[in-house]
Amino acid sequence: MNEFSQMLENFWITSESNRADYFRIKRSADNDMKRFINDFAGWKLIVNSKLVKLEKIPAQAKPFMGISEFEEISDYCLLCALLIFLDDKYDGEQFLLSELIEDVEKIISKTMEMDFTRFSDRKSLVRMLRFAQDKEILKISEGSLENVESNREKEILYENTGLSSYFSVHYDFDISGFEDYRYFENVENGYSDNEKGHARTSRVYRKLLLQPAMYWDTKDDADGIYVKNQRNTISERLDKYLSGRLEIHNGSAFYMLNEEETFGKVHPSDKMISGFTALLCEKIRTLLSDKKTQQTDMNMITKENFHKFITACRKELYEGLSKEFREMTDDKLISTVVTYMTDWLMIEPKDECYCICDGVFKTCGRYPKDFFTKKENEN
Repeated sequence: MNEFSQMLENFWITSESNRADYFRIKRSADNDMKRFINDFAGWKLIVNSKLVKLEKIPAQAKPFMGISEFEEISDYCLLCALLIFLDDKYDGEQFLLSELIEDVEKIISKTMEMDFTRFSDRKSLVRMLRFAQDKEILKISEGSLENVESNREKEILYENTGLSSYFSVHYDFDISGFEDYRYFENVENGYSDNEKGHARTSRVYRKLLLQPAMYWDTKDDADGIYVKNQRNTISERLDKYLSGRLEIHNGSAFYMLNEEETFGKVHPSDKMISGFTALLCEKIRTLLSDKKTQQTDMNMITKENFHKFITACRKELYEGLSKEFREMTDDKLISTVVTYMTDWLMIEPKDECYCICDGVFKTCGRYPKDFFTKKENEN
């Protein structure tokens, strides 16, 4: 994996736990790379004695961009409270879990009610602490997180690593009046024409680098026009740091990584959900290529009909599915597939319908012609 790919995949690379990669990436971050990161992606590259961090701010907020280890809003609130708590600690300072809980309770009480005598709230706390340890924000000096959920008296001695001050993004403008994520997406409304042009460029590169697909709805969409007019330049710049190809269609663009250069979450993969989705995509493509279907607006399908389509496909493809997918309830199957396809920008929920997006047509799956015959013989 090259250095730029590694910075895209990892939240940060620390000098303490990944010394070899830290120095390799630090040496590779030349002026050309820094110029690409700053001028085109509009990101900041932080390089110091502790870490290398590429601040990967997305152009649009998507559900898959959340912290995968977190399950509740309270997990995020607790993480913010932890960062505030650590802001008053010096590097290497040690403290007990009980002290952390006491201060975090006070901090978070201004936002939401939490009671760490409740099992559900302690589970949320443990999820946050595991994440903080994984990202090296905290280090355990003595003790273990095991059974903390059920044992309120269990004590742990933590150490502040000093990395917490680099966790949050530091913006060059005032965000104190921002109320939700949409304020960040629309911050360019107050820009001059030159600033809007730079913001558009950054927005396009961020979509291509951080999203499975980039879409636009109208022919006069500024991002779509920029991609089509600058396709060769964009492709050359991306190819310099990644190995892939830029593919542009009427209302979408994809930067498809070469198979040997893939990183992070990959589709299709060897997971059953990926294979089942690829098979669904092939069936959707077959339906949409049918002349009778083209006479109707099949790119929009009601949620009810799409859910029936998923369960019908499971029944048809049953012999080739894993035990988990065969035994999964219909509701669980539908939820799993819809979440997966939404995260990969293959479908987009709109009111009571799903919009079938171009991402559906980028991959497809088929069984070998003699697959079912072999299965029957085996049975």
